[in-house]
Amino acid sequence: MKYLKLNDLCNVITCGVAKRPDYVDEGIPFLSSLNVKENRLILNKYNFIKEEDHNTLTKYNKPEINDILYTRVGSYGEAAVVNIDFEFSVFVSLTLIKPKHNLINSRYLMWYLNSPKVRDFAKNNTTGVGVKNLNVSVVREYDVPLLPIETQKAIAEKLDKADALRKKDQELLKQYDELAQSIFIEMFGDPVQNEKGWEINELNNVSTKITDGTHDTPERLSEGIKFITGKHIRPFYIDYKNSDYVTEDVHKEIYKRCNPEYEDILYTNIGVNYATAAMNIVNYEFSMKNVALIKYNRNVFNGRYLEYLLNDENFKDRLKNKFGVGGAQQFLSLKQIKSIEVYLPPLELQNQFADKIKNIEAQKELVKKQAEESENLFQALLQESFNFS
Repeated sequence: MKYLKLNDLCNVITCGVAKRPDYVDEGIPFLSSLNVKENRLILNKYNFIKEEDHNTLTKYNKPEINDILYTRVGSYGEAAVVNIDFEFSVFVSLTLIKPKHNLINSRYLMWYLNSPKVRDFAKNNTTGVGVKNLNVSVVREYDVPLLPIETQKAIAEKLDKADALRKKDQELLKQYDELAQSIFIEMFGDPVQNEKGWEINELNNVSTKITDGTHDTPERLSEGIKFITGKHIRPFYIDYKNSDYVTEDVHKEIYKRCNPEYEDILYTNIGVNYATAAMNIVNYEFSMKNVALIKYNRNVFNGRYLEYLLNDENFKDRLKNKFGVGGAQQFLSLKQIKSIEVYLPPLELQNQFADKIKNIEAQKELVKKQAEESENLFQALLQESFNFS
């Protein structure tokens, strides 16, 4: 296969402006690396700059349809084809790539830049301490497999179809999550407004135990007793598979005061994903750090209801406002967690909700398998398309 330098296949490869212009309430969109993710532009949030600043910034290199935006700072090495017909400028965290369309297809190039091999190359060629940078000079020297333009188009179309298939499965999973949340609101009302007038009590009064994991930093091992931290917990999900490990002696010491059991609630209390709840669904022992343990009264709560209540975005926002949590202080103390006011619908109604969620989860498992298959198909096609073996 013939390879050419990316610089020889493009008219322009340059980064956005380093000095940030003043933002305004209305004006020309100003995109950054936050607006490029997973082969597409994410346009739900961006800043604006004055039109005169935009005209200055784009005097020589104005982004156009079928150009490529390529992240170079922070979340580096992700590419998306420009498919919007309004004008915008780009920040220094993005590289603007203008392909020579008679030589290379934009979507073919995008898929190549997003392939695992190139992503790994980008990762290994960043500079800087802390926030890494992928310099334009490095990007210009990428070796790109050059095929006949019609072959490139065929490869791009094949990958586009495979990508659409996996995205469809991912969207279906999202819809099931949205259905579960709508059922929660329908049955229990807004957990902030409490328009249904449910009894209210502090979490500590309707729990048998609220504690947290170790505050120390034990040595991590490649095997032993599973060690769960905040990074292993997402809403409604605990990543047991990718946990750390500690020795049995360390575990026993931690487990004396913090003993998670089946269907207890784990609740992150520090870090970027603090105030996130997930039900424990395993019967074996493990230890924790930076995670609170809620042993709720099972005569009062169905754990699935409590999990959904704690994960409700409006409920979480109210907690953060009440406790002044945010910014640099991303931490909930045990005292604060114990004082959380929770709503107490009849247990029978909670159980009905849990049954509905169980049915949804069963359907989600089928879709997850389908999504895994479509993801594997996409990755195989991506590998095959660029002769990665």
